[in-house]
Amino acid sequence: MLFTNNLFYFLSFFVFIFGLVIGSFLNVVIYRLPEGKSLLFPASSCPDCKTKIKFYDNIPIVSYFLLRGKCRSCGKKISLIYPAIEFLIAVLFYLLFVKIFYKAFFYFDITPYNLLLFKNYLTYNFLLFISYSFFIFILIPISFIDFFHRIIPDSLNIMLIIAGFLFNIFLLHKSFLFPFIGFITGGLFFYLIAVFYDLIRKKEGLGGGDIKLIAGIGAFLGIKGVIFTIFAGSFFGLSGFILGGLYLYIQDRTKIISNQSNKEKLIQNDVNYNSGNHSDNISNANSLAHNLNIISNTNPKINLENLELNLNKNKTDENFISSKIPFGPFLSMAAIFYLFYGTYLINIYINFIKR
Repeated sequence: MLFTNNLFYFLSFFVFIFGLVIGSFLNVVIYRLPEGKSLLFPASSCPDCKTKIKFYDNIPIVSYFLLRGKCRSCGKKISLIYPAIEFLIAVLFYLLFVKIFYKAFFYFDITPYNLLLFKNYLTYNFLLFISYSFFIFILIPISFIDFFHRIIPDSLNIMLIIAGFLFNIFLLHKSFLFPFIGFITGGLFFYLIAVFYDLIRKKEGLGGGDIKLIAGIGAFLGIKGVIFTIFAGSFFGLSGFILGGLYLYIQDRTKIISNQSNKEKLIQNDVNYNSGNHSDNISNANSLAHNLNIISNTNPKINLENLELNLNKNKTDENFISSKIPFGPFLSMAAIFYLFYGTYLINIYINFIKR
Protein backbone atom coordinates (compact mmCIF):
# COMPACT_ATOMS: atom_id res chain seq x y z
CA MET A 1 0.00 0.00 0.00
CA LEU A 2 2.92 2.36 0.72
CA PHE A 3 4.22 1.90 -2.84
CA THR A 4 0.73 2.59 -4.19
CA ASN A 5 0.45 5.78 -2.16
CA ASN A 6 3.87 7.02 -3.23
CA LEU A 7 3.17 6.20 -6.87
CA PHE A 8 -0.13 8.07 -6.75
CA TYR A 9 1.46 11.17 -5.21
CA PHE A 10 4.35 11.06 -7.68
CA LEU A 11 1.98 10.85 -10.63
CA SER A 12 -0.16 13.63 -9.17
CA PHE A 13 2.89 15.87 -8.91
CA PHE A 14 3.92 14.97 -12.46
CA VAL A 15 0.45 15.80 -13.79
CA PHE A 16 0.51 19.16 -11.98
CA ILE A 17 3.90 20.06 -13.50
CA PHE A 18 2.69 18.89 -16.90
CA GLY A 19 -0.33 21.17 -16.48
CA LEU A 20 1.96 24.13 -15.78
CA VAL A 21 3.85 23.47 -19.01
CA ILE A 22 0.61 23.16 -20.99
CA GLY A 23 -0.64 26.37 -19.38
CA SER A 24 2.51 28.17 -20.52
CA PHE A 25 1.85 27.06 -24.09
CA LEU A 26 -1.81 28.10 -23.88
CA ASN A 27 -0.68 31.59 -22.91
CA VAL A 28 1.02 31.73 -26.31
CA VAL A 29 -2.17 30.47 -27.99
CA ILE A 30 -4.34 33.06 -26.24
CA TYR A 31 -1.95 35.90 -27.09
CA ARG A 32 -1.04 35.01 -30.69
CA LEU A 33 -3.99 33.18 -32.23
CA PRO A 34 -6.38 36.18 -32.39
CA GLU A 35 -3.62 38.18 -34.12
CA GLY A 36 -2.96 35.47 -36.69
CA LYS A 37 0.62 34.89 -35.53
CA SER A 38 2.50 31.60 -35.55
CA LEU A 39 2.26 29.63 -32.32
CA LEU A 40 5.80 28.24 -32.67
CA PHE A 41 7.91 31.02 -34.14
CA PRO A 42 9.39 33.35 -33.08
CA ALA A 43 10.30 32.46 -29.51
CA SER A 44 8.50 34.13 -26.62
CA SER A 45 9.46 37.76 -26.06
CA CYS A 46 8.53 40.68 -23.82
CA PRO A 47 5.35 42.41 -25.11
CA ASP A 48 6.91 45.84 -24.41
CA CYS A 49 10.61 45.75 -25.33
CA LYS A 50 10.36 42.66 -27.62
CA THR A 51 13.45 41.13 -25.99
CA LYS A 52 13.61 37.35 -26.36
CA ILE A 53 12.84 35.62 -23.07
CA LYS A 54 15.59 33.30 -21.86
CA PHE A 55 14.65 29.73 -21.01
CA TYR A 56 15.42 30.28 -17.30
CA ASP A 57 13.05 33.26 -17.29
CA ASN A 58 10.27 31.21 -18.87
CA ILE A 59 9.71 28.63 -16.14
CA PRO A 60 5.95 28.53 -15.42
CA ILE A 61 4.95 30.51 -12.30
CA VAL A 62 8.46 30.25 -10.76
CA SER A 63 10.05 32.80 -13.10
CA TYR A 64 7.20 35.23 -12.56
CA PHE A 65 7.80 35.38 -8.82
CA LEU A 66 11.59 35.32 -9.10
CA LEU A 67 11.41 38.34 -11.42
CA ARG A 68 8.74 39.92 -9.20
CA GLY A 69 6.37 40.14 -12.11
CA LYS A 70 8.68 42.28 -14.24
CA CYS A 71 10.65 41.88 -17.45
CA ARG A 72 14.36 41.32 -16.80
CA SER A 73 15.33 43.65 -19.70
CA CYS A 74 13.00 46.65 -19.52
CA GLY A 75 11.53 46.30 -16.04
CA LYS A 76 7.94 46.63 -17.28
CA LYS A 77 5.29 44.74 -15.33
CA ILE A 78 4.11 41.39 -16.66
CA SER A 79 0.39 40.72 -16.44
CA LEU A 80 -0.69 38.43 -13.63
CA ILE A 81 -2.96 36.67 -16.11
CA TYR A 82 -0.01 34.60 -17.42
CA PRO A 83 0.84 32.73 -14.18
CA ALA A 84 -2.88 32.59 -13.35
CA ILE A 85 -3.62 30.62 -16.53
CA GLU A 86 -0.68 28.31 -15.90
CA PHE A 87 -1.87 27.62 -12.36
CA LEU A 88 -5.48 27.15 -13.52
CA ILE A 89 -4.52 24.49 -16.07
CA ALA A 90 -2.29 22.71 -13.57
CA VAL A 91 -5.05 22.59 -10.95
CA LEU A 92 -7.66 21.37 -13.46
CA PHE A 93 -5.36 18.60 -14.74
CA TYR A 94 -4.52 17.57 -11.18
CA LEU A 95 -8.17 17.48 -10.09
CA LEU A 96 -9.09 15.51 -13.21
CA PHE A 97 -6.35 12.98 -12.47
CA VAL A 98 -7.53 12.57 -8.89
CA LYS A 99 -11.15 12.18 -9.96
CA ILE A 100 -10.40 9.50 -12.55
CA PHE A 101 -7.61 7.51 -10.88
CA TYR A 102 -8.15 7.85 -7.15
CA LYS A 103 -10.41 4.78 -6.90
CA ALA A 104 -8.02 2.73 -9.04
CA PHE A 105 -5.22 3.32 -6.53
CA PHE A 106 -7.06 3.15 -3.22
CA TYR A 107 -10.31 1.21 -3.70
CA PHE A 108 -9.56 -1.47 -6.25
CA ASP A 109 -8.37 -4.73 -4.64
CA ILE A 110 -6.14 -6.48 -7.15
CA THR A 111 -6.22 -10.29 -7.11
CA PRO A 112 -5.15 -12.90 -9.68
CA TYR A 113 -8.82 -13.28 -10.61
CA ASN A 114 -9.50 -9.65 -11.47
CA LEU A 115 -6.08 -8.64 -12.83
CA LEU A 116 -7.37 -8.50 -16.42
CA LEU A 117 -10.40 -6.53 -15.28
CA PHE A 118 -8.15 -4.04 -13.49
CA LYS A 119 -5.97 -3.70 -16.58
CA ASN A 120 -8.98 -2.89 -18.74
CA TYR A 121 -10.32 -0.53 -16.11
CA LEU A 122 -7.00 1.31 -15.88
CA THR A 123 -6.67 1.51 -19.66
CA TYR A 124 -10.15 2.98 -20.07
CA ASN A 125 -9.50 5.54 -17.32
CA PHE A 126 -6.24 6.55 -18.97
CA LEU A 127 -8.01 7.11 -22.30
CA LEU A 128 -10.74 9.02 -20.47
CA PHE A 129 -8.11 11.24 -18.85
CA ILE A 130 -6.49 11.93 -22.24
CA SER A 131 -9.86 12.82 -23.79
CA TYR A 132 -11.00 15.11 -21.01
CA SER A 133 -7.56 16.75 -20.73
CA PHE A 134 -7.70 17.63 -24.41
CA PHE A 135 -11.25 18.92 -23.87
CA ILE A 136 -9.97 21.30 -21.17
CA PHE A 137 -6.94 22.13 -23.33
CA ILE A 138 -9.28 23.51 -26.02
CA LEU A 139 -11.87 25.17 -23.78
CA ILE A 140 -9.43 27.33 -21.80
CA PRO A 141 -8.06 29.34 -24.76
CA ILE A 142 -11.58 29.60 -26.16
CA SER A 143 -12.74 31.14 -22.88
CA PHE A 144 -9.98 33.72 -22.57
CA ILE A 145 -9.91 34.68 -26.25
CA ASP A 146 -13.67 35.20 -26.21
CA PHE A 147 -13.41 37.19 -22.98
CA PHE A 148 -10.65 39.51 -24.24
CA HIS A 149 -11.53 39.77 -27.94
CA ARG A 150 -15.23 38.80 -28.19
CA ILE A 151 -14.39 36.14 -30.79
CA ILE A 152 -13.98 32.37 -30.84
CA PRO A 153 -11.49 31.21 -33.50
CA ASP A 154 -12.97 28.69 -35.92
CA SER A 155 -9.77 26.65 -35.72
CA LEU A 156 -10.41 25.89 -32.04
CA ASN A 157 -14.10 25.15 -32.53
CA ILE A 158 -13.48 22.84 -35.48
CA MET A 159 -10.73 21.08 -33.53
CA LEU A 160 -13.15 20.62 -30.63
CA ILE A 161 -15.86 19.13 -32.86
CA ILE A 162 -13.54 16.74 -34.69
CA ALA A 163 -11.84 15.64 -31.48
CA GLY A 164 -15.22 15.02 -29.86
CA PHE A 165 -16.15 12.52 -32.56
CA LEU A 166 -12.73 10.87 -32.81
CA PHE A 167 -12.12 10.48 -29.08
CA ASN A 168 -15.57 9.11 -28.32
CA ILE A 169 -15.62 6.67 -31.22
CA PHE A 170 -12.02 5.44 -31.44
CA LEU A 171 -10.64 5.96 -27.91
CA LEU A 172 -13.66 5.48 -25.66
CA HIS A 173 -15.39 3.07 -28.09
CA LYS A 174 -18.78 4.74 -27.87
CA SER A 175 -21.44 4.60 -30.54
CA PHE A 176 -21.37 7.18 -33.32
CA LEU A 177 -24.76 8.35 -32.06
CA PHE A 178 -23.28 9.54 -28.75
CA PRO A 179 -21.26 12.46 -30.20
CA PHE A 180 -23.64 12.96 -33.14
CA ILE A 181 -26.78 13.49 -31.04
CA GLY A 182 -24.93 15.80 -28.67
CA PHE A 183 -23.50 17.74 -31.62
CA ILE A 184 -26.92 18.15 -33.29
CA THR A 185 -28.77 18.94 -30.05
CA GLY A 186 -26.41 21.69 -28.94
CA GLY A 187 -25.79 23.23 -32.35
CA LEU A 188 -29.42 23.14 -33.50
CA PHE A 189 -30.75 24.51 -30.22
CA PHE A 190 -28.43 27.52 -30.27
CA TYR A 191 -29.00 28.05 -33.99
CA LEU A 192 -32.79 28.24 -33.47
CA ILE A 193 -32.30 30.67 -30.58
CA ALA A 194 -30.06 32.85 -32.77
CA VAL A 195 -32.62 32.86 -35.62
CA PHE A 196 -35.53 33.61 -33.26
CA TYR A 197 -33.62 36.44 -31.57
CA ASP A 198 -32.69 37.91 -34.93
CA LEU A 199 -36.34 37.87 -36.03
CA ILE A 200 -37.56 39.54 -32.84
CA ARG A 201 -34.80 42.06 -32.14
CA LYS A 202 -33.47 42.49 -35.70
CA LYS A 203 -29.89 41.98 -34.53
CA GLU A 204 -27.51 39.17 -33.69
CA GLY A 205 -28.04 37.58 -30.29
CA LEU A 206 -25.77 34.54 -30.45
CA GLY A 207 -22.66 34.55 -32.59
CA GLY A 208 -21.67 31.73 -34.89
CA GLY A 209 -18.74 30.98 -32.60
CA ASP A 210 -21.09 30.19 -29.70
CA ILE A 211 -23.15 27.87 -31.91
CA LYS A 212 -20.07 25.95 -33.01
CA LEU A 213 -18.77 25.86 -29.44
CA ILE A 214 -21.90 24.29 -27.98
CA ALA A 215 -21.94 21.82 -30.89
CA GLY A 216 -18.36 20.84 -30.06
CA ILE A 217 -19.22 20.48 -26.37
CA GLY A 218 -22.12 18.24 -27.38
CA ALA A 219 -19.80 16.12 -29.53
CA PHE A 220 -17.60 15.56 -26.48
CA LEU A 221 -20.16 15.19 -23.70
CA GLY A 222 -23.21 13.77 -25.48
CA ILE A 223 -26.82 14.85 -25.04
CA LYS A 224 -26.81 14.82 -21.21
CA GLY A 225 -23.65 16.86 -21.05
CA VAL A 226 -24.76 19.44 -23.61
CA ILE A 227 -28.15 19.94 -21.93
CA PHE A 228 -26.44 20.38 -18.56
CA THR A 229 -23.96 22.82 -20.13
CA ILE A 230 -26.72 24.93 -21.69
CA PHE A 231 -28.62 25.33 -18.43
CA ALA A 232 -25.57 25.71 -16.18
CA GLY A 233 -23.90 28.08 -18.67
CA SER A 234 -27.03 30.23 -18.78
CA PHE A 235 -27.07 30.35 -14.98
CA PHE A 236 -23.38 31.30 -14.83
CA GLY A 237 -23.92 33.91 -17.56
CA LEU A 238 -26.87 35.47 -15.76
CA SER A 239 -24.88 35.55 -12.52
CA GLY A 240 -21.99 37.25 -14.31
CA PHE A 241 -24.35 39.80 -15.86
CA ILE A 242 -25.87 40.63 -12.46
CA LEU A 243 -22.44 40.94 -10.82
CA GLY A 244 -21.27 43.18 -13.67
CA GLY A 245 -24.30 45.42 -13.25
CA LEU A 246 -23.75 45.53 -9.49
CA TYR A 247 -20.11 46.49 -10.03
CA LEU A 248 -21.13 49.39 -12.31
CA TYR A 249 -23.76 50.48 -9.78
CA ILE A 250 -21.18 50.57 -6.99
CA GLN A 251 -18.83 52.56 -9.24
CA ASP A 252 -21.58 55.08 -10.02
CA ARG A 253 -22.49 55.45 -6.33
CA THR A 254 -18.83 56.03 -5.49
CA LYS A 255 -18.59 58.77 -8.12
CA ILE A 256 -21.81 60.40 -6.88
CA ILE A 257 -20.60 60.42 -3.27
CA SER A 258 -17.23 61.82 -4.40
CA ASN A 259 -18.94 64.58 -6.41
CA GLN A 260 -21.22 65.46 -3.48
CA SER A 261 -18.21 65.67 -1.19
CA ASN A 262 -16.41 68.00 -3.60
CA LYS A 263 -19.55 70.15 -3.92
CA GLU A 264 -19.86 70.44 -0.14
CA LYS A 265 -16.24 71.58 0.06
CA LEU A 266 -16.89 74.29 -2.56
CA ILE A 267 -19.98 75.45 -0.69
CA GLN A 268 -18.05 75.59 2.57
CA ASN A 269 -15.33 77.62 0.88
CA ASP A 270 -18.03 79.93 -0.47
CA VAL A 271 -19.48 80.43 3.03
CA ASN A 272 -16.04 81.16 4.44
CA TYR A 273 -15.45 83.62 1.66
CA ASN A 274 -18.71 85.52 2.30
CA SER A 275 -18.19 85.58 6.06
CA GLY A 276 -14.59 86.74 5.76
CA ASN A 277 -13.33 83.85 7.92
CA HIS A 278 -10.35 82.99 5.81
CA SER A 279 -6.66 83.59 6.07
CA ASP A 280 -4.47 85.43 3.63
CA ASN A 281 -2.78 82.21 2.56
CA ILE A 282 -5.99 80.63 1.24
CA SER A 283 -7.87 83.76 0.18
CA ASN A 284 -7.07 83.19 -3.47
CA ALA A 285 -8.26 79.56 -3.37
CA ASN A 286 -11.51 80.56 -1.67
CA SER A 287 -12.07 83.34 -4.14
CA LEU A 288 -11.64 80.86 -6.97
CA ALA A 289 -14.12 78.47 -5.34
CA HIS A 290 -16.55 81.35 -4.90
CA ASN A 291 -16.27 82.31 -8.54
CA LEU A 292 -16.71 78.71 -9.66
CA ASN A 293 -19.90 78.49 -7.63
CA ILE A 294 -21.28 81.62 -9.24
CA ILE A 295 -20.28 80.49 -12.73
CA SER A 296 -21.75 77.01 -12.33
CA ASN A 297 -25.06 78.56 -11.25
CA THR A 298 -25.22 81.18 -13.97
CA ASN A 299 -23.35 79.76 -16.94
CA PRO A 300 -25.60 77.48 -19.01
CA LYS A 301 -22.53 75.90 -20.57
CA ILE A 302 -21.61 74.32 -17.23
CA ASN A 303 -25.16 73.04 -16.81
CA LEU A 304 -25.09 71.60 -20.31
CA GLU A 305 -21.86 69.82 -19.45
CA ASN A 306 -23.49 68.32 -16.35
CA LEU A 307 -26.45 67.25 -18.46
CA GLU A 308 -24.08 65.67 -20.95
CA LEU A 309 -22.36 63.75 -18.15
CA ASN A 310 -25.73 62.38 -17.00
CA LEU A 311 -26.63 61.43 -20.56
CA ASN A 312 -23.27 59.68 -20.99
CA LYS A 313 -23.89 57.78 -17.76
CA ASN A 314 -27.31 56.63 -18.99
CA LYS A 315 -25.76 55.72 -22.33
CA THR A 316 -23.08 53.67 -20.55
CA ASP A 317 -25.74 51.78 -18.57
CA GLU A 318 -27.72 51.17 -21.76
CA ASN A 319 -24.61 49.96 -23.58
CA PHE A 320 -23.87 47.54 -20.74
CA ILE A 321 -27.38 46.10 -20.89
CA SER A 322 -27.37 45.76 -24.68
CA SER A 323 -23.67 44.94 -25.08
CA LYS A 324 -22.47 41.66 -26.53
CA ILE A 325 -21.52 39.65 -23.46
CA PRO A 326 -19.10 36.80 -24.25
CA PHE A 327 -20.96 33.54 -23.65
CA GLY A 328 -18.01 31.27 -24.41
CA PRO A 329 -16.38 31.51 -20.96
CA PHE A 330 -19.64 30.60 -19.22
CA LEU A 331 -20.32 27.65 -21.53
CA SER A 332 -16.76 26.41 -21.04
CA MET A 333 -17.06 26.80 -17.28
CA ALA A 334 -20.30 24.81 -17.28
CA ALA A 335 -18.84 22.07 -19.50
CA ILE A 336 -15.78 21.64 -17.26
CA PHE A 337 -18.05 21.68 -14.22
CA TYR A 338 -19.97 18.81 -15.82
CA LEU A 339 -16.79 16.73 -16.04
CA PHE A 340 -16.44 16.82 -12.27
CA TYR A 341 -19.98 17.03 -10.89
CA GLY A 342 -22.44 16.77 -13.80
CA THR A 343 -23.38 13.10 -13.51
CA TYR A 344 -23.68 13.39 -9.73
CA LEU A 345 -25.99 16.43 -9.94
CA ILE A 346 -28.11 14.88 -12.70
CA ASN A 347 -28.64 11.74 -10.60
CA ILE A 348 -29.69 13.88 -7.64
CA TYR A 349 -32.17 15.72 -9.85
CA ILE A 350 -33.60 12.47 -11.29
CA ASN A 351 -34.01 10.95 -7.83
CA PHE A 352 -35.72 14.13 -6.65
CA ILE A 353 -38.23 13.98 -9.52
CA LYS A 354 -39.02 10.31 -8.89
CA ARG A 355 -40.12 11.03 -5.33
